Amino acid sequence: MDNFFIAKKPFVTKENSTIVKFLNKRLGLKFGYHIQPLPDPQRDMNNIEQRINYFHLLDGVITNKIAGDIVELGSFTGQCAMIFQKVIQLHGSDKKLHLYDSFETKFKIDGSVEEVLNSHFREAGLDLPVIHKGYFQATIPVQLPEKISFVHIDCGFGGDVLMHKELMLYCLKSVYPRMSKGAVCILMDYYVLGVNNLSDYNPGVKLAADEFLSGLPEKIISLYANQYSHAYFRKLN
Repeated sequence: MDNFFIAKKPFVTKENSTIVKFLNKRLGLKFGYHIQPLPDPQRDMNNIEQRINYFHLLDGVITNKIAGDIVELGSFTGQCAMIFQKVIQLHGSDKKLHLYDSFETKFKIDGSVEEVLNSHFREAGLDLPVIHKGYFQATIPVQLPEKISFVHIDCGFGGDVLMHKELMLYCLKSVYPRMSKGAVCILMDYYVLGVNNLSDYNPGVKLAADEFLSGLPEKIISLYANQYSHAYFRKLN
């Protein structure tokens, strides 16, 4: 099994400029440097560092036979979900991938966001995930799997911080009781001041996670993600 796929699609950011390609070739030959385009946060939902983290965390969950399915809260066009499904299929696992999203936020996407997600999966030769379309308050209470081994929460808000904090708390309170012992929960946009490279886009994530875990045995572990930020915790009981 390999993870070379993490450096391939579905990235949007690429060397699409002739001058950038020329400079990279010259810099690489002479100085060993390379111009790295910044990701577009409205289309590139993850970077290589995050993809590596996703691979190893989910690989560990499946290898250690942690009970339950895979859940993602906030999927957009499926850039993270594709990685999860790829790892599932590399293992030949019978775990199901459940995606929850309203699919109303379009950013720079024309047409149906849900159809773009499905087309990404089909183009990559991946089995389609189980889609739970709608707002979390309607889908999560009745449509979460009984057991969860791995959950990725990425419900970026960009609005009122306290409203986002409450949404994150709702997500955490919903998934935590269903997480098996050893299950992993990844929190997109968990930002640590002075550690992450860019601004804190969604401060409600850290506010919610720190409050939720304050009375629990689990501890949050911040992960290096270059231009982005995220963290995870592992269910202990």
